[in-house]
Order: sequence, then C-alpha cells, then structure tokens
Amino acid sequence: MKKKEIKFFSLFLAVVMVLSCCAVAGLSVSAATGDVVYFDNSVTHFSTVSCYMWGDNIGNNGEWPGKAMTNVSGDIWAYNVEGEFDKIIFSGDGVQSDDLVYPGNGQIAKPNGTGNKFGVSWSPYSGDTTLPTSATNPTSATAPSGGMGSVYCQNDAGWSNVYCYMWNSKDDQNTGWPGVAMTDLGDGVWEYNYTKQYAHVIFNSGSDANKTSDLDTPSETSIYNNKSNSWEPYSSSPVKITSFKSNIQSPAYTGCSIKLTTVAKSSEGSLYYKYTVTGPTGESVLSNSAASSVTWIPTVVGNYTVTVEVSDTAGNVNSRSLKFEIKDPTSLETAFISAFSNSLGTNTQIKQNTNITFTMNALGGHTGNNLLFYKFVVTDPDGGNNIPYYTTKNTYSFTPTKLGAYAISAFVQNSYNDTVNETYTYNCVTNITETPDDTSPAPPTTAPSSTAPSSEDVKPSSQPTTEPQNPTASTSGEDKPSTPGTNPSSPSNPKLGEVNGDGIVDIIDVTTIQKYLASLPIAKFVESQADVNRDGSINIKDATRIQEYLVGLVTQI
Repeated sequence: MKKKEIKFFSLFLAVVMVLSCCAVAGLSVSAATGDVVYFDNSVTHFSTVSCYMWGDNIGNNGEWPGKAMTNVSGDIWAYNVEGEFDKIIFSGDGVQSDDLVYPGNGQIAKPNGTGNKFGVSWSPYSGDTTLPTSATNPTSATAPSGGMGSVYCQNDAGWSNVYCYMWNSKDDQNTGWPGVAMTDLGDGVWEYNYTKQYAHVIFNSGSDANKTSDLDTPSETSIYNNKSNSWEPYSSSPVKITSFKSNIQSPAYTGCSIKLTTVAKSSEGSLYYKYTVTGPTGESVLSNSAASSVTWIPTVVGNYTVTVEVSDTAGNVNSRSLKFEIKDPTSLETAFISAFSNSLGTNTQIKQNTNITFTMNALGGHTGNNLLFYKFVVTDPDGGNNIPYYTTKNTYSFTPTKLGAYAISAFVQNSYNDTVNETYTYNCVTNITETPDDTSPAPPTTAPSSTAPSSEDVKPSSQPTTEPQNPTASTSGEDKPSTPGTNPSSPSNPKLGEVNGDGIVDIIDVTTIQKYLASLPIAKFVESQADVNRDGSINIKDATRIQEYLVGLVTQI
C-alpha cells in the first residue's frame, strides 16, 4: 500500500473513532421535567407499573420503587418525568428491569422477557399521548378553594390496599395513576392527607381491577364506602363510628325484623346509643341506652331514615344514618324468612339439657294455595342430625345435650316448591352468658358434617309435604315417623295412601312415596296401596293427592 493511501486510511479510522465516541456519548441523555417515558406491559402483565429514576450525585425521583405510572390505554403505561435523571428502572409485582439508561423524551420500553432484571427494547412512542384515559382520564375542573385536608375510604369491599388518586385536570394530579397509598387507621377506615386541594378523587386497590368511578371531592368531612358506593358523613369527633349496618338491606318489607348494629369507640368515656326512625308516621325513638344494637319491625309502607347517635360520657357525639324503602309483601310469590328466634330469647347461646322452641317467621309465598311449609334441620357438635319433614308448623322444639356449636338450618317453601333457607349457629353452654349486644346467630364457619342431609332431603317435584290435620302428639316436636303397630287407632282394614304400614294416612306416607320414586331405601312400602289416584301407575301425583287430602283440599282419597 502506498504512503498516501496509508495516511488517508489512518485519517479515516480516526474520524470513525471520533464519531463512534460521539455516538456512544449520545446514548446518555438527561431527562427534563415535562418529558414522558412509556412502558409496554404486554409482556410482563404487571398489575401496576412503577418508574424509578436517578442520577449520580443528584438523587432520585422518590423512594423505591419510584413513582406509579399511569395506564394510558390497554398495556401502555406512562410517567411524567419530574427531575433531570439519566438512569431508569421499571418494576411491578416484585419484578424489575435492568438498570437502564434514559433514552430521551417520548420513548417506550418493551421488555425482552419476564424474568427478574429483564432487558428492554426502546423505540419512539406514536400512540395516544393523553394522560390518563378511561376512569383515570379526568376532565378539567376548577379546584375548590382551600389547601390541606383529608379524604377517607371505608374499605368494606375488602381490598388488600387502598390508593387515592386526586386531580384538577390531566396536568394537575397528586401523582400518577393509581395515586398515593392511603393509611390504614383500623376498622376498615383508610385516610389520605393531601397538601393541595383537588376537585376530584378516585379510590382504587392499586390497579384498574378495583376502582371507584370519578368522584367529586366532598366539601365536608365524609367517608366513601367502596362497597355501597356512597359517601357518608365522617366526624373527627373522639367518638368514631366504624360501622352502622342492618341485617336486611333496603328495600325491605313490613313485618321484617331489621336488626341495626353499630360499632363505635371513644377514648374519652363509655358509649350510649340513641336510635331514631323517621318516616311516614313521623319520628320515633327505638332505643336510647348502652346497647349498641336494636331491632326495628316496620309496619307501614314508605321511605324511612334510621339514625344512630353515639355519645360518650365526655359529651362527644357522632351519628350515622341508613335509608330504607319499606314495601308490602302480600304480593310476593317467593317466601323469605323475616325473623328467627327461640324461647330463651338468646342470639348466640343455648343452654344444655333445656328444651328450646325455635320459631321461624316468614313472609311472602302468595301463590298457588298460599300455604307456606317449614322444615328445621338441626346438626349437633358431632355432626349428628335429625330427619325432618316439611310441615305447616313454623316452630320446632328440641333439647340440646352436647356442649358446643349447633347449626340450625331453617327452610321455607311456597306451594310451588320455591325454597329459601338460612342457617344459624348457637353455642350450647351450661350457663347463658351472652349480653344484649351479642350479634344475631350467624351461618357456621365450617360446613356441616357429611352425615347431615342435603338442604332439600328428597325434593318433591310438585307440591311439598304438609302437616296432617290430626298429627300424633309429640312433646319433642321432632316430627318423627310413627312406629308401625304402636298406634292404637290404626284401622284393621288397609286403605289407599297408607303405604308405610303404620295403619294411618299421614305425612309419612307422602315422604315414603317420594323416597320410593327416588329409589331411596325405605323400611316398608305397600305398593298395592300407593296408586292413590287409580291411574294405573305410582307417581308423584299420588303423593300430591295425599297432600291435598291432608290439608283439606279434597275430602277423600
């Protein structure tokens, strides 16, 4: 190679090296406040995405994991840069990217994998640049006057965490979506203290999966219930009402036993509860005592407001209200259990070796012959249970002999076999110790023993069984089948419908036919007496005919 050529080639290499150095130097770009950086979440599928930025000797944009990014649309998330940083990490759900070099304004990072410390590919972003969108895309508004304050969320929906996103416009937010993590004050109450007044607020669980609608920031101190989706008054009084609930929600019906229960506390003395109800008949006081619960039975149709005023001995007061629409149940086809009680007057305990009568009150069921049919299934602490039948009796008596939890399942049917049921638990003790404030019996925390019958036992396909007009006397109230041959009034001649061999036609014969048709085991079945309607076959019509006879709809079988 000639000397001139060698010199020229050396000069060319030098120029290339200089340009290469410039290009490498150009890869390190410092961010500027107002830049926007994007993240493509289609590979990692994080529930939320955070952006952590920093620079040598200039700090960072916040404690790890940095700032929450905003979901722009679909899998695209964005962050409005705050500061002049040159390094960046994306993270979510405990996974993070490598330490990345900030590429400049308007770039989007797409992960190359899903493992921890994943790499990314950068490219210019050309999609929607409106921040944020959907529920996080607030419209411009004039912020209310004022500055520092607090907003509260009653987390009855059971979110694991609660975030607060506040804004005045798309350029004026408390932070990027999903907002700032709120502080758990206990009893389901979460608080966020803001240093600037915002016109709107969204509460969420940290992602789009659980979030409220766009809400107006309340002008007075209120708490937002994320289950009922409504604002309620919230007082800074030392008296804190953390819950005011009813066992039956609106709309309810006349004749229902509506139990109202308040959970409150105060650091300045004992509490007293005044319950008032305001409606079509004016205002009345339900109770005014130290009892935190009361039962209200509305008798007039209309709209009502029930208020509890809680005060402590230091004179501090707080209050909450519930609204009810009370309707007339006389046209309801499906029945429902309006009240459940026992002869001891207890809510959570029953006494060992004491005969107890349970009463189920039901409303509705106005269809067919307008009859309601009842059944009680009692499961003892060892999983043993009775074998009940549907009758027209709404009471049931038994004597608990074992200490521990008894589950009592109450069933009610209308004449078209539409069935509803509730299960109540009572703790059997040697001495009753519960107080008037103890809660109503609740469903058991564990499933009944496998030896318990199914909720319907043998479900009839037409009309349910009913109580005989002349039942055999029973002091136990357990509706047990009669023992064959022990009934002194048994007729000597067999008759149609008497299929279980005990000599009388009663509800047991109906059940026996039902078990026969369902191929269930039965002690005895007189097949020749089972074709009650004489149509040449044994079917559910025969059981129905006996039912009609027992309740007087027909005079003979």
